[in-house]
Amino acid sequence: MKLLTAIYRLRHRDIQDDNIPYYWKYPLWTVICKPIRKFFSAVVIPTIPFNNIRIWGYRICGYKIGGGTFIGMRCYLDDLCYDLIEIGNNVTISYGVYFACHGRKQGHNKLVIRDGAYIGMGATIIAKTDIEIGRKAVIGARTLVNKSVPAGKTAVGIPCHILESKQ
Repeated sequence: MKLLTAIYRLRHRDIQDDNIPYYWKYPLWTVICKPIRKFFSAVVIPTIPFNNIRIWGYRICGYKIGGGTFIGMRCYLDDLCYDLIEIGNNVTISYGVYFACHGRKQGHNKLVIRDGAYIGMGATIIAKTDIEIGRKAVIGARTLVNKSVPAGKTAVGIPCHILESKQ
């Protein structure tokens, strides 16, 4: 932390300590480990053909994933906010789903997927605020989820809208 901050000060002599970007204040261990974790969680793990090994790899990288969960190949879990993604038990996440907890000029927000939820192929979940996908909720294929989905409901479309059940 002190080494990087000192380097930044040498390069930018007119900058006050309060204006030093947060990533220049990381400890050296974080600077070394972050790109390694990012490479594994974004490049290596999504291409592993066996679900148990994929889940194990994601857990090693710090993601909170419950038991009995299936995560399809080619999924992208936000590698910058691994600690803000929480996936419950018996969740099914199909092939190619994209999770983003942050964006340009946007805070880092929590993304929680409750037990038994199903997320269809190619869905995109963008947390511009804290998002919760409720217990046994269903997200259709190619759906853009940008708000919370209540338990037991189905969400489809771009952006998503909740389908009303017919009784």
